[in-house]
Amino acid sequence: MAYITLPTFVGYSTSSGPSRSSFVRRWRRQYEDPARGGFNFYLRAANAIRAGRISGRDREVMRALVENADERTRPHYTEIANGWLRYVGRRDLRLAEVGRSRWRLGSLEVGINPHLGLRKGDGPVYATWLYFKEEPLSRDAAQMVLWLLEQTMDELRPGGRPLVIDVRRSKEFALSPRDRDKVRPWVRSEASAFMSLWEAAA
Repeated sequence: MAYITLPTFVGYSTSSGPSRSSFVRRWRRQYEDPARGGFNFYLRAANAIRAGRISGRDREVMRALVENADERTRPHYTEIANGWLRYVGRRDLRLAEVGRSRWRLGSLEVGINPHLGLRKGDGPVYATWLYFKEEPLSRDAAQMVLWLLEQTMDELRPGGRPLVIDVRRSKEFALSPRDRDKVRPWVRSEASAFMSLWEAAA
């Protein structure tokens, strides 16, 4: 059984050519030797966003995130802070509980761990995954995440809906019924291809 995180699966799906094999090989080495695990560059940003929503002081918390950053992270955290504040704007967003789950296909398990549960006004709760990277999130990658969130929603938040936010660009993505039918076979084929490369990397 192979286990990967959702960001890892997205990173694999957006790679191409020989880089895919290198990507899977690198992740397998990390899986077999957890001590190799890398620093989560965006963990502080995710925690700050959550803290800002809990306290209702998003602006102050985002300012602290940027002011306490070092020279390497400050430009990134500045874009993230500005993007999140634009997204929140005048929206009525309240935090809600969401769980964790795993999506399985054959010998592959993908960990599904939304960053937030968000309720918009009096509407449903959205199991929300945040994207922080410098390059824009592609529509295909967003739909992969949305589909995987939807597949395990009974565990994440019964009756909930999936939501993906490209934080730097204050852009949200949702999944339509037409998209759902197209995404399912693609995600399954990507999972099968990942496992073929995983086994070859042994």
